[in-house]
Amino acid sequence: TPIKSSAASDVYKRQKEDILELYINTIYFGDGYYGIKEACAGYLNKEPKDMNLAESTMMAGVPNAPSVYAPTANKELCKQRQNKVISSMVEHGYISREQADSIDQSFIDTINANE
Repeated sequence: TPIKSSAASDVYKRQKEDILELYINTIYFGDGYYGIKEACAGYLNKEPKDMNLAESTMMAGVPNAPSVYAPTANKELCKQRQNKVISSMVEHGYISREQADSIDQSFIDTINANE
């Protein structure tokens, strides 16, 4: 019946969201940061909920290879990876080309390694 399949779909969607949340809160972002909260505090000095689009797209690219893409490891590779994330978001309709073109990467140059 439609009610059952809707309920099953809701449960499945919630399970996927729980898995994604668990993943984001435990993966390695480089520089000793595990999880998005630690990484945001360390790299951006803010809470994840306070990230803007530029910061979010940068952070999304780091876990793929933190030793390469962390903003403290190689700023140019970090920006290249961010561009890949941005392109994928445009391709899949999450942001417009105009939004993508307006992303300012200059903040990456101000991120310093742990002291």
